[in-house]
Amino acid sequence: MKLSIIIPVYRTQDTLDRCLQSILQQSFTDYEIILVDDGSPDECPQLCDKYALQNHHIHVIHKENGGLSDARNVGIKKAEGDYITFVDSDDTLQKETLSLLMQELTTYTDIDILEYPVLERYGHSKKENLLSFSPHKYSNPIEYWLREKAYNHTYAWNKIYNRNLFKYISFPKGHTFEDVQTIPYLIGLIPIKNHPISAKIKVTNIGCYIYHWNEKGITANAKYEDLYHLYQGYSLSLEYILRKIHYKNDILIKYQHSLEDFMAKILNVLLDLYELSGKYEVSPPLINTVGKLNKILTIKSLKLNLLNILGYHTLCKLNKLIHKIHRHH
Repeated sequence: MKLSIIIPVYRTQDTLDRCLQSILQQSFTDYEIILVDDGSPDECPQLCDKYALQNHHIHVIHKENGGLSDARNVGIKKAEGDYITFVDSDDTLQKETLSLLMQELTTYTDIDILEYPVLERYGHSKKENLLSFSPHKYSNPIEYWLREKAYNHTYAWNKIYNRNLFKYISFPKGHTFEDVQTIPYLIGLIPIKNHPISAKIKVTNIGCYIYHWNEKGITANAKYEDLYHLYQGYSLSLEYILRKIHYKNDILIKYQHSLEDFMAKILNVLLDLYELSGKYEVSPPLINTVGKLNKILTIKSLKLNLLNILGYHTLCKLNKLIHKIHRHH
């Protein structure tokens, strides 16, 4: 079997059929669909069983609720395909996506991760955003992370993975924004002790994953603990990037814009953590990193410069005040 499609299912009785139909209508058929019912309290368990009876490609796992990461991990253990991909049960695939992508993997047999475009749809509005790529191959995870600004799309879905990558890697159970803490390991950005990974990555402009914004979803309802997991994931990735490049001027200059953009993204999460809790994080490594970088390069990011000038505590208070004024208007 060529492909295992893992779909965690939880409280999505209204969108599960839409998701499955988008897969079943693909012309590519050398796949299995693994529906992981994560103890869903609605009609999802019965719907999963019904679909499995109707189509031999579909297999169902019923389990106690353990969260998205746990559901994915259970699906991975069950998977028999050469490749693995993930689809959330409230999302869909564009027509012919699987056929196009699997043909790409047949052509480029050395690829471990194939990333493809995403169309983001927000609620009932007509607002859409397309994340697309210019085809390119990478063997250096830092180059992929910074050139493609991969920190902006560390999604588990919209990628097809060689199943062997998951031999020593799993999603962190109980963590929100688990993708941010897992993708860096899968691409080899963060090393695994005694099990080095040097994944070959290709980004492509074919196929399309359609992400449907869910106002009841995890991302829309992130709390302090959830954002802290996001902060931890980003911070660890930045630490390993800087450790590997040793603050070399040529690399810093080449990727200065992306590196500053990534650090500003981490700073934004730090500011959001303060706004949610009213507490400062203890000695965020980002502060020293920005200060050190500023001695090598002329930092262009306004927010990072404000961090240098005002300091972490003052910037937190100012950011909170600006948001408060904005909400009142």
